[in-house]
Amino acid sequence: MEPTAIKFNQEELNQLKSQLQSPKQITLIGHVSPDGDSLGSTLALSLLLKKLGHTTSVVHPTDYPPSFGFLKGSDEVIVAKHQPEEAIKALQGAEIIFLMDFNEVKRVEQLENTLANANAFKVMIDHHLHPTSDVDLCFSYPVKPATCLLLYELIEALGYKEYIDQSIAECLYTGMATDTGGFSYNSQDPKLYTTISELLNCGLEKDKISSYINRSYTIDKIRLSAYLLDNNLTFYPQYHTAIITMSQQDKRKFDYQIGDTEGLVNEPLAAKEILFSIFLHEQAKYTKVSLRSKGSFPVNQFAKKFFNGGGHLNAAGAEVYTSLQETTKILLEAIKIMHPSHEDE
Repeated sequence: MEPTAIKFNQEELNQLKSQLQSPKQITLIGHVSPDGDSLGSTLALSLLLKKLGHTTSVVHPTDYPPSFGFLKGSDEVIVAKHQPEEAIKALQGAEIIFLMDFNEVKRVEQLENTLANANAFKVMIDHHLHPTSDVDLCFSYPVKPATCLLLYELIEALGYKEYIDQSIAECLYTGMATDTGGFSYNSQDPKLYTTISELLNCGLEKDKISSYINRSYTIDKIRLSAYLLDNNLTFYPQYHTAIITMSQQDKRKFDYQIGDTEGLVNEPLAAKEILFSIFLHEQAKYTKVSLRSKGSFPVNQFAKKFFNGGGHLNAAGAEVYTSLQETTKILLEAIKIMHPSHEDE
């Protein structure tokens, strides 16, 4: 297969390049509960824009996992949960706002109104379905497995590829690696691998970054994962489905930290009998639903049909504003209606 580069609209590229011609105050914002793709894309673009002479701020609604703390600029991220005034100021004072790795303003939670009402020129760069129309420019390509890959191609199309250095390459690789589960799903795009080759030429130390991402856990995280898999995993053989639950009590028992269950939803898929894996994570005000599958079972359609969520063929999610117990009941009814068979493998 040939690498599948995006054919961007030239008029949109020119419009964005025009906006970046002179130094501006720019804010980059990612979604709530930032993952590697959200943090990686905001930091990568921030570092590049600084090289172009702009002043930047990176804002996230909530904390990012500590395992991503090696990324350059991560220590300067404004986390709205802890710095609400600074986050609002960064959005209100921006001339340009980049909305990175999310398709709806509600994905920034407490910053939704501030973002929606900001007077800045707004640019969305994202790979999820059904992007909002309330932006000035929208680079939305759901066919891409990660926003960081989309961002690399956009940088390339704008003629800024020469500015990619080791730090930017590390941010971009982190997003691509984590949003594909270590290149185990949604990872058939040949451009993904030619891009990694290019990033290696920019100084990326791939093995070192993989170690930071996958081998910097606390002992509590290891014990939490083992406990949940042993005690809170239920297998439904007739539906080829596994469900893992995590309550607030479970989190307190193991001193849960942001990111401690990153990737846990993928673990049941190692069993040949399991084609659909679900992780229910109880939050203070809602239950987070993470969905993964192997084969052709479309978890994005499942998420949309039953929980108004979304995502990609093998990786999707939703937020359900009910208790863990109630969400579990809804889910059990849902998998009776829509579930994979071995034909989906």
